[in-house]
Amino acid sequence: MRFLQKYSQRLGLTLIFSIIASTAAHGQFDAQLTQYLYNKTVINPAVVGEQQMMQIFGLQRLQWISIDNAPRTTYFSAHAPFRIGKTQHGAGVQFVNDIFGIFSNQQINLQYAYKLKLGEGTLSIGANIGVSNIKFKGDSVHLVESDYFSPAKDPLIPDNEVSGVGFDCGLGIYYSTAKWFVGISALHLPEATINLGDVGEFFMTRLYTASGGYDFRLKNPDYTIKTAALIITDFVSWNPSATVLLDYKGKYWGGLGARLDAISFLLGIKVLNGLSIGYAYDLPINKIITASHGSHELFLAYEFSLALNKKGNKHKSVRIL
Repeated sequence: MRFLQKYSQRLGLTLIFSIIASTAAHGQFDAQLTQYLYNKTVINPAVVGEQQMMQIFGLQRLQWISIDNAPRTTYFSAHAPFRIGKTQHGAGVQFVNDIFGIFSNQQINLQYAYKLKLGEGTLSIGANIGVSNIKFKGDSVHLVESDYFSPAKDPLIPDNEVSGVGFDCGLGIYYSTAKWFVGISALHLPEATINLGDVGEFFMTRLYTASGGYDFRLKNPDYTIKTAALIITDFVSWNPSATVLLDYKGKYWGGLGARLDAISFLLGIKVLNGLSIGYAYDLPINKIITASHGSHELFLAYEFSLALNKKGNKHKSVRIL
């Protein structure tokens, strides 16, 4: 009996780690951002340099408010187009910091895309290369101490933070015109296994994305309905989402989004030339709603021209979708 009581808590910790490690590849390596449309480089490296300006983008997401140790995601990227001779290219860098319970994931990627004029639009072929750093906060593990079990004496539970680093890369294809876009990508191609010492291993599952969108011009040219859809899958589970936005003069927008676990409400504004602010609120439609009233997401984006030698340069709105 003492043997069972002593090791039941060890087994519980092991099971918790196994569940998190098996599911976090989607939920944390690629935290689904509701406002990905305003920077699609998060799902496809071929998108870098889509605009004719440099873009600096920062986003903060607070998942499942009211739940202790719920995920928090910080995303930052900078990317721009450039030319070599007569050829067009795009390049950028992105940084992701996910904190989820006693785990965290920090990613940094360099992104590149080659662009080719094709028909009425542009075909882009891109790749990213980088590393992921997974951390396990052993000193934050809390287990109930009893006469039969002492967490402080358990060699399976580290009393400090342990971490491991893994190589990562991905590929993408993207085609866009003034009215519509479509793209596919494959992320975490190496499916790296990150060693966390005695704690265990963290496996990065390969993911695939398919996205597309179309802009419907209304009779009043000031208004545009922007639609988009995204599917993320590892061919075991599927995570589809759809978004519909009403845009006014390229300065104000609002709309709805939906995925299997939430309904999203989106609002945004261009407050200055080149500066945009967007906000999204996700309302859970599953059992999470009994513990949390939702998730919040806020982004800031700034776009500016790199052609500093020209007079009279002005920031301008660019096509979002």
